[in-house]
Amino acid sequence: MKRTFSKILIITLLVFSLCSCRFESKPEIIPVATTQQSFDYALAASKLSAASGLDVTSVFLENLGENTAQKLVFAADSGAYTEKTWLSLTGYSYYVIKDMLSGALNADNIRDCGNNGKDKFSVAFVGDILFDKDFRPMVHANEMGGVLNCIDKSVVDYLNACDVFLINNEFTIGERGEPLHGKTWTFQVEPDKIQLLKDLGADIVSLANNHIYDYGEVGFFDTIDNLKKAGMPYIGAGANLDEASKPYYFIVNGIKVGIVGASCAEKTTSFNPVATAESHGVMGTYDSAAFVDTVKKADAECDILVAYVHWGTENTTVLDEQQKKLAREYIDAGVDAVIGGHTHCLQGMEFYNGKPIVYSVGNFWFNSKTLDSCVITLEISADADLNIRIMPLKQENCETRLLTGEDSRALFDRVESYEPQGVSIADDGLITPVQ
Repeated sequence: MKRTFSKILIITLLVFSLCSCRFESKPEIIPVATTQQSFDYALAASKLSAASGLDVTSVFLENLGENTAQKLVFAADSGAYTEKTWLSLTGYSYYVIKDMLSGALNADNIRDCGNNGKDKFSVAFVGDILFDKDFRPMVHANEMGGVLNCIDKSVVDYLNACDVFLINNEFTIGERGEPLHGKTWTFQVEPDKIQLLKDLGADIVSLANNHIYDYGEVGFFDTIDNLKKAGMPYIGAGANLDEASKPYYFIVNGIKVGIVGASCAEKTTSFNPVATAESHGVMGTYDSAAFVDTVKKADAECDILVAYVHWGTENTTVLDEQQKKLAREYIDAGVDAVIGGHTHCLQGMEFYNGKPIVYSVGNFWFNSKTLDSCVITLEISADADLNIRIMPLKQENCETRLLTGEDSRALFDRVESYEPQGVSIADDGLITPVQ
């Protein structure tokens, strides 16, 4: 036992001696505490500016935080950088980052709607609506206790829940001016009716239609002024071409969606002047050149671009050749979806280069006729991919109701049968290219 203890003691002393000699003979290899080198935000900003073409600043990266900045630099250094890198690492798309850096987020045609807490968001569109007190829809609404009693509550709730919702404003807003001489149908509503648009959930309206000039120049400018006073954004008309062509942008879940509007519905522009560099009117697309230029400029500023267009021949599912030609031109110029209106009936749909074209959404709540109607919704995912869906409606006796079951399927079948017979519609309303 003693011998064992002695061996242990000797071994312990030897180990201690060896360790002592090691530390004394080579003190230079002893690790010492050092301060970690700080992240070079200026160099990171320079690298990211070169990779992205944006004017990235070191202050901007500091606000993002070192961890995110390092990941962005790694993407740039490794060659993995794309425009979608910003969205995946910061929660904001390239175009939103661009606006942050330039200060454009404060522009009067951009609204940041924040994050809805979901993995996708919705942008909805409907067709014509009419609040003129002298026509049957409003007469009926007054008998029913209000417009909201004439449209299914489930539809109104849905539209209010959509992140962005656009209605075609098929009337002037004001109490001045005179109806255009020689025009069969002229519409004007009181300014307080803008609240009805808001009650329905509208976030923006289109003025690119054939009724915005029904009460002449006075009615035209009163409409614009009253919308501005009410805080209701609009597209498709203005004091000159710059204003009429101006897109409106919504930022939802860090993704920027642009909407532009145009009209070629009126057969004579004396009833509906087209804006020029020096004169007021609608954004015209009779000659597509000016609107295609608008599309190209807007496409360079957003992730998803939608063209909402007033066109076609009323009360027929037969398409004008002009509709098909123009839709393709818009998509070739950068549009991601084309939504049409004006015909007072649903028309066919198709995909071109993978982008949806809805030739006409028909009426939403406009007259007493029995007509198919719909809500068209673009569903945009967290990585900015787009699906399109139709909600089936029926306008009848000055009311608009949701269709379900066999009635819903029957409407889908009718739409599929309309030229160009380019889509398949699932029972849940999802629209895909025909196989």
